[in-house]
Amino acid sequence: MHTPEEPRNNPIALIGVFSLIVLCVLGLGGITQLETSRRISGRPVAAPGALVAQSTPTEPPRPRAVHRLADHPLLATATRLPAVTCALPAFGLSDAELSAYYKAGVTCLDQAWQPVLVQANLPFDPPALDTAPDLTDGPCGTAPAESEAVAYYCGRNRTIYMPTRRLRDNGGGERAGSHLATLAHEYGHHVQALTGLLRAADSKIVDAGEETPAGLEMSRRIELQANCFAGMFLVAASGSIGQGLAEEAADDFHYAVEEPPEKNAHGSPDNQGEWASHGFTTGVTTSCNTYAASADAVG
Repeated sequence: MHTPEEPRNNPIALIGVFSLIVLCVLGLGGITQLETSRRISGRPVAAPGALVAQSTPTEPPRPRAVHRLADHPLLATATRLPAVTCALPAFGLSDAELSAYYKAGVTCLDQAWQPVLVQANLPFDPPALDTAPDLTDGPCGTAPAESEAVAYYCGRNRTIYMPTRRLRDNGGGERAGSHLATLAHEYGHHVQALTGLLRAADSKIVDAGEETPAGLEMSRRIELQANCFAGMFLVAASGSIGQGLAEEAADDFHYAVEEPPEKNAHGSPDNQGEWASHGFTTGVTTSCNTYAASADAVG
């Protein structure tokens, strides 16, 4: 049986088919170029899951002292000192023993006041402590006479002066609570200096005159607030130092020396004890707003 042969490839037909394929490819490329060059209107939208740039959070303002009085932030909100554990050494009357007692007391006072000031965005730095047996002149001028003060605070160098001999002989004597009360009071002035209260009050005193009735009244408001701050600390520390010692120290303010009216810069013994009791019984800063109190309450 005869089988027919396969048709041979025609060269002209092959060239025609190849040309047709090239033209098709070129046509598709032109269409794609037109599609990709077409402008698209609208707003860009992030694809699902795409990362979006986050704005950098602003840093909180740096702690700064506030030079106000009755409306000071520390006095606007009822804030309590946290309970603190004071590692006080055994109380003794030698210069070395008293110095160690005061240093441990300052450490405990730091622990009590630092978190409150930090929370209120107010600056905090521990005070310096001078426990030399006798007072000497310093940045705040001539040291007060023994009849004027047994201890004091200097705002210019942020130092608490606790002269051991003077405090032993003319101050607290053998009563540990009296020494602790004096230290807590002077630390109260440090709190005033850190927060701006002391500068604001001193400005009022300078304007009025230190020995004028208005100047003396502002001085009493400063001193009585320091008593109140001391009372706040004593109740915060009472769990570790013992309720008996805390109450002894708080009561010590009732035995202050009476000053003549023309030199009354600290307040009457009754008012001194009353403001310390405010701090001790309530334990909150709003109870220590002596600048909003009546003149009789700070007399």
